[in-house]
Order: sequence, then C-alpha cells, then structure tokens
Amino acid sequence: MTLGTRQMQDYYELLGVEPQADFEQIRLAYRGKIKIWHPDRNAHRLREAEEMTKILNAAYSVLKDPVRRKQYDRILRYARSSSVKNGLEESTFLRILRKASPVLGQMVESTRELYHLFVDAVNGNYRLHPVSLTMIAGGLLYFVMPMDFIPDMLPIVGFFDDVAVLATVINSLQTELAAYRKWKRNAGAA
Repeated sequence: MTLGTRQMQDYYELLGVEPQADFEQIRLAYRGKIKIWHPDRNAHRLREAEEMTKILNAAYSVLKDPVRRKQYDRILRYARSSSVKNGLEESTFLRILRKASPVLGQMVESTRELYHLFVDAVNGNYRLHPVSLTMIAGGLLYFVMPMDFIPDMLPIVGFFDDVAVLATVINSLQTELAAYRKWKRNAGAA
C-alpha cells in the first residue's frame, strides 16, 4: 500500500478488515498494523512510518466510535459512488451556491476553493489528510443536501445552518486552504 492514495482512504482496507467487522476485530487489526508501522521499528523509513501511524490512529479513532463510524461509512459510500464524479459537478455545486449567495456573501470564494480542494483530493491530484478530506466532504454534503437540520426550503433561514457548517470547516482548514492555493499557483506556473 502506498501512502499517496488516489482516492479517499478506506480505513477498513487499511486495517485489513471487512466493513461489517466488530469492535474486537477492528481493535486486533489496528494493534497488528500499529506494531508493524510503529516508528521505533522503522528507523529506515521513519517519515513514512510516522505518517502511517497517524493514519492508523485516525482510522482506529473513527472506527471504534459507533457514531463516527456511521458518519464515515456514509461519506465513504458517497465518495465511492459516481455522484462524486458526476452528480457533484462544479456547475451543479455552483448553481446551489449561487442560489444561497445572498446569505453566504463573502464565503462564496472560500467555499469554491473548498470544493476544488475536495475534487482535486478525491481525483488524486492533491494529497490531503483523510481527516481533512472527511471534514470537507461532510461540510459540502451538508451544504448540498436540501433536507438537513434546518431545511433549505425555508427562505433565508434554511441556509443559516449550512453557513455555520461551511464556516466551521473553512475556519478549521485555513492552513490547508493556504497550502492548496500555493499548490494551485505552482501547478499553474509549471
């Protein structure tokens, strides 16, 4: 397995368990993998071992928690579906965004960057930590789903929760967004 995957990290595949695995199977698989990849045992590839340990810890953290695991499973199914490639095209996303733009105001450009970052990461063009990818996927899904905490059909009020979720994701990923902007500038110059 290479660390620079071309799709969203599949934690089940990473740990070598089936998606139906129970907690004990996940725990045993995690312990086995963490022993293999522990940085103390991999001095010859320390950086790779440290990165893998972070990913394994993130996988275990998500899969051991029933609520987080359910959310992860939902996002993983969506990421694997053709919706990522076909149903959430930029034109569809921007149409929804323009509909809400009076409420979103200054967040439009940041949201657009967030969308492009997500697409580049899912398509394997930009390497993004799985936790960041999951945050972005959750925020964008929440935004495009018409039925969420406050239904989007309610004029103006229906987008308040969407704005709050997107603002939280954008604010949490400022460093990643800045790195992505730099990467885009360098890719455009090349």
